[in-house]
Amino acid sequence: MEAQTGEESGSGAVLRGSDDWAQGSASLPTTERMRPSRRSFFLASLRLGMVGFGGGISVLSNIDDTLVRRHRWLTPREFAHAATVAQMLPGGAAANALAFVGLRFGGWGGALLGYLGFVVPGMLAVTALAFAYVRYGALPAAGVALAGCNAAVVGIIVAITLKMVRTGVGMPWQMAVAAGALLLCTVGSASPAEVVLMSIGVGVAVDLGARRALPRALGALVRSRSRVALPDDGSELRRAHPDDPPRPPTTPPSVRSPAVLCALAWGLALTHAGGLDAALVEMAVVYFRTGLGAYGGGFAIIPHLKVMVASHGWATDRQFADAVAIGKLTPGPVLLMATFLGYLEEGLPGAVVATVAIFAAPFLLVVLAGTWLDRMRSRRWVRAALRGLTPAVVGLMAGAAITLGTGFRDQAEVGIAAAAALTLARFPLNPVWVLVLGGVARAALHLLGV
Repeated sequence: MEAQTGEESGSGAVLRGSDDWAQGSASLPTTERMRPSRRSFFLASLRLGMVGFGGGISVLSNIDDTLVRRHRWLTPREFAHAATVAQMLPGGAAANALAFVGLRFGGWGGALLGYLGFVVPGMLAVTALAFAYVRYGALPAAGVALAGCNAAVVGIIVAITLKMVRTGVGMPWQMAVAAGALLLCTVGSASPAEVVLMSIGVGVAVDLGARRALPRALGALVRSRSRVALPDDGSELRRAHPDDPPRPPTTPPSVRSPAVLCALAWGLALTHAGGLDAALVEMAVVYFRTGLGAYGGGFAIIPHLKVMVASHGWATDRQFADAVAIGKLTPGPVLLMATFLGYLEEGLPGAVVATVAIFAAPFLLVVLAGTWLDRMRSRRWVRAALRGLTPAVVGLMAGAAITLGTGFRDQAEVGIAAAAALTLARFPLNPVWVLVLGGVARAALHLLGV
């Protein structure tokens, strides 16, 4: 593979061919970096998926360490661009970032390998737990431990929501958008996509109209000079540096191999032979629509998804809460709770269909719009849209906490949720440990007769 000049000004970086995983970049000088093969990139994504516990920024930090520091496939600024684009789109930020990096290195095939490598380990873990849950879920000890995990999930959502309020919801109009999003998702049963589109429209209207229609004193109240918070875990969204070099034009990826069409044809044939067409198609449509609004790392879709699952009779309230807890407890995105719910309804075919459907929309958006968003990320209207998006996600996540909190059965679960929220608000712990402690604490209290 011919060498390609790096995109970072002043770095003098050079992309070089590499087809061997063993050829690490630790021995390279700081002025050079390797361009990974698809196999190398897939293996790196697979390893990240196996240890991707906690979600959100903690996993992005692992990706940064692997791609930038260990292998030197990206410069720090390139990874910052990838993380920014990943969090502009629905779906898991880590999976989106790997898909965007894979798109850069290997087109749509590289994007798919990065996405699959990160998602598949968690999907397999959730499927195994779903199998055990269906077969042994009636055990009292398992039910008590999961109840503690469910309570800890509510505390985790509350802590993330408060962090996002501190970092990204500072203007009065943003607080109003957050409150409106909360009402729409809990009382109005609006879908996350509807809430997000409305909030983005408000953000653009406020930003573009502040200088034209409002007096200067009032305009100062709504014209944001604060940081823009990421939809995922409330971290700061990095704006483009004014000295960033222009991005070279990128050829849109295209599907040229008949293998994809053949795989789809075989999948449809096997589905038809199994007699599951109507149920699986209905499930695919519901989860695809849900994935379109999956901002906030997956938690934001909980109120809407619970309504949809209940309306179709796919799971009880307790089963849905257990699905959320297992989605957070396993590696990979929280959206893997769809795998659990799909397995409960249709077994292994349902788990596969629900997983593919809920991740399909985020993946397609990364492939089709990722490069364009990377070029547009510094535009004023994009920043305005993000200032409207952040409070919408805050409202949706607050709605998720309320939705799951209504399922508490006793004061012990309320106490675990409060303890989890206060702990994460004070200490930078991995949420998985808080989840495990919640399950252990509830089991211990049960043994004590509480």
